[in-house]
Amino acid sequence: MSTHLKRWLWRLSAAVTVLSVAAPAWAVPSFARQTGQDCVACHIGGYGPQLTPYGIRFKLGGYTDSDGKGGKVPLSGMVVASYNQFKNDDGKDTSKTRMSEASIFLAGRLTDQIGAFVQATHDGIERHSAIDQADIRYATPLTLYGKDAILGVSVNNNPTVQDPFNTLPVWSFPYTSSPYGNAMGAEFQGLGGVEQRVMGTSAYAFVDNRWYGELGLYNTISPGVQSRLGLGHADGQELGRLRNAPYWRLGYMRDLRTQAFSVGLFGFDGTLKDRSSGDRLARFKDLGVDASYQFLGTREHVATVNTSYIRERSTDAEGARNTQRDWRLSTSYHFQNTYGGTIGYFRGTSANGEAGNRGMLYQLDWTPWGKESSWMSPWANLRVGLQYVAYRRYVQGTTDEATGETSYAPVGRPRDKNTVSVFAWTSF
Repeated sequence: MSTHLKRWLWRLSAAVTVLSVAAPAWAVPSFARQTGQDCVACHIGGYGPQLTPYGIRFKLGGYTDSDGKGGKVPLSGMVVASYNQFKNDDGKDTSKTRMSEASIFLAGRLTDQIGAFVQATHDGIERHSAIDQADIRYATPLTLYGKDAILGVSVNNNPTVQDPFNTLPVWSFPYTSSPYGNAMGAEFQGLGGVEQRVMGTSAYAFVDNRWYGELGLYNTISPGVQSRLGLGHADGQELGRLRNAPYWRLGYMRDLRTQAFSVGLFGFDGTLKDRSSGDRLARFKDLGVDASYQFLGTREHVATVNTSYIRERSTDAEGARNTQRDWRLSTSYHFQNTYGGTIGYFRGTSANGEAGNRGMLYQLDWTPWGKESSWMSPWANLRVGLQYVAYRRYVQGTTDEATGETSYAPVGRPRDKNTVSVFAWTSF
């Protein structure tokens, strides 16, 4: 076994160990093998993060639902490869074919009430391996005031990775994208800015198959542990320390069999401080709303609409204030959970002018497997797609070599930031 592979496997096992001590979806086939269900039972279009009502309940139940048969191993793998067309930094048309990422997963039931979704990923572009998303859960069903309920605890490394509706930043569209693509919307200090570098523990309840509530706290992992997980010691020092940052989430869902919808509200705020001096590096307050609608019918024609709006108010070390906003809207249609199309809109703004990307995403995809009669079911799944990202506005920073100061302004030809990608996304 190569030294590189040994290091990668060690990082996955280390991540599982760290998370397990702290607390005594992607569509992965290990879940299908465990439950005896087809991928289409949990996922819109038979693949990817969009969840059906059954998929939402499976996640809330701690990834522990099972067909009662033993011998299931909670391991899966994933590979994403793509052909990409884009303009490089000097404006020349460029095309590249790459294996953009490969992952291994610990995903499924560990005990009757404990389950996990832990991902380690090798980045084929940066040629670097690290811990990726992680969510370990304890869940128990019970009756609360005469209503069916699920109570649980999630230990995870990224705010919103644990969200059951898969409409918030970690799992929102685009579900896969060109590794050479540019930023879509706004980028936040909190959500996204601390991903994989924190440890969060939250308690949640889902009552009467409708009402959802969650409350948790996040703390940064030490730079040394971040380095062992492949995230970089220097980057961990630069991020600073986050202590007991509160995260909360409220949601309402209705499963009407042939259709379903959800609405929600969430917040996350905290202060990042220098690890040596204790001085404040940044203060952020994130607040967001989201909603989704699914037309499920007889599962021959499936249509969805998902949207989210997030506002972040932040203050930097010098006391300068900024407000960023990110709005995303997407709609998708799938025929027989095989042939699909998605149209998405994204828009980011910021008071200081550093963010202002706006554009559209178009995707056509084919998912031949994931059904009961599919080849290799339930051992593998595949999605092949064509994706085009078109910018209507793109803000870019320019650094003055003499002063070192960076100024931001919209580029004159935002279409130069457009990307075309043909991808193959498979898991097993």
